[in-house]
Amino acid sequence: MTVVSRKRALWLCQNGAVVAKFQVAIGRRGVDKRKKGDGRTPLGTYALGAPRPSARYGLFIPIHYPTPEQAAKGFTGSDLGIHGPPRGLTEPEYPTTEIDWTQGCIATGMDFDIAIIASFVRDRSPTLVIE
Repeated sequence: MTVVSRKRALWLCQNGAVVAKFQVAIGRRGVDKRKKGDGRTPLGTYALGAPRPSARYGLFIPIHYPTPEQAAKGFTGSDLGIHGPPRGLTEPEYPTTEIDWTQGCIATGMDFDIAIIASFVRDRSPTLVIE
């Protein structure tokens, strides 16, 4: 799986080929997360946790940030993940992928999208590259 931050896109990849693309929102302050609360999405390669229900976002897939190497450099933060839109606010009524609004997470615009991504994660246990 790859998040191409400059395109605000999440790509599901299989055998080196992109099999699905989704528009996403990222941190309200861009990328290159360094500390908790900075409103940025981290860059790097991460393991993912098991998808789980979320009262705020429908589904939540934990991103294991910071990596041990990042933590050794002083990077901080927690509770980052890939998730669906805020409950009660979905596209097209709410522009959930037209603006970057998260605290550092990666957000899809529709529940259908996060359901497909969660299924992919459950079936394949991929790593996530955020560039």
